[in-house]
Amino acid sequence: MKLLISICLLICLVSCGNSNEDTSQNEQDIALPTLSKQNIQKLNYTEYLLDSKVQVITKNWTKYNELADVISNLKQADLAFFKGNQVILEALITDLKESIPEQLNSPPIISRIIALETKLYKLESVVNLSNATPEEIMASIKEVLVSFSNLNLQMNKKIERESQKIIKP
Repeated sequence: MKLLISICLLICLVSCGNSNEDTSQNEQDIALPTLSKQNIQKLNYTEYLLDSKVQVITKNWTKYNELADVISNLKQADLAFFKGNQVILEALITDLKESIPEQLNSPPIISRIIALETKLYKLESVVNLSNATPEEIMASIKEVLVSFSNLNLQMNKKIERESQKIIKP
């Protein structure tokens, strides 16, 4: 009798272990397709590109160009930069803030960089959570893309304002 109960318990334990693995594998299969390049391209936000005058200024701003590469990879659904990479992310943001070109160094641009910094850290933390849902990751990606776009817009506005020649009466 004890042997029969032991065998039943063993079968029950083995079958329960297999179903958990299958369930977690199915959940991963369902979650992965939502983090695709096509879904990121479908995000609804206004993307501002750099004006040609601003491109000339940022051409030698290496940390901005590195950030633009990170954003470009993010648009391709490549989250590798954000996985367990907090030290490099911190270094990029610190160097970005310290190396702002003189023509672009203004409080509105600095505030956009700080806002972008917050969104980058949030995305990094969400990506590294073991229980993060694809919807949370997509929402954080959108926040980063909007924040980066707003930084570009602010830089465009600054250079545009400075290029206007206003004569006071």
